Amino acid sequence: MNWIALTLGGFYLFGGLVALRQARMNLFLDKALAQISLEATPRDDRIAGAAMLTGAVLTILSGAVLLLHSRWAVVAFGLCWSAQAVYLLWAVRTEDYGQPGTIKAFGLYTLATLAVVWLAMDGALR
Repeated sequence: MNWIALTLGGFYLFGGLVALRQARMNLFLDKALAQISLEATPRDDRIAGAAMLTGAVLTILSGAVLLLHSRWAVVAFGLCWSAQAVYLLWAVRTEDYGQPGTIKAFGLYTLATLAVVWLAMDGALR
C-alpha cells in the first residue's frame, strides 16, 4: 500500500509544480499583453488563470500530504477535486476552456481521489 501512496503523492506533487510554473507563466503573459494592448485582461481569462493557480497549489498540497502518509490527504484531494469540478462546471460553457484533455485529467484525478479514500479506509494513512 505504501508504494501506491508514494507513487500518487510524487506524481501529483511533481504535476502540481509543473502546473504552478505554467500558471505563473500565464499570469506573466496576461500582464504583458495587457500592458502592450493597453486593455485589461478579459474576465474569463482572469478566472481561468485564478483556477489554474488554485488547482496547482491544491495539487501540490495533496501530493505532499499523501507523501507523508497523512489522513489529511483525503481532505486535500477532496478540496482539489472540488475546485476542479467547480472550474469544469464554469468552463464547459465555452470551447476555449472546456478542453477534452482537462476533462480527462479530471477523470484521472477522480480515480486518484478514490484511491486515497481507499488507502485511508484500509489504514495505510495515519
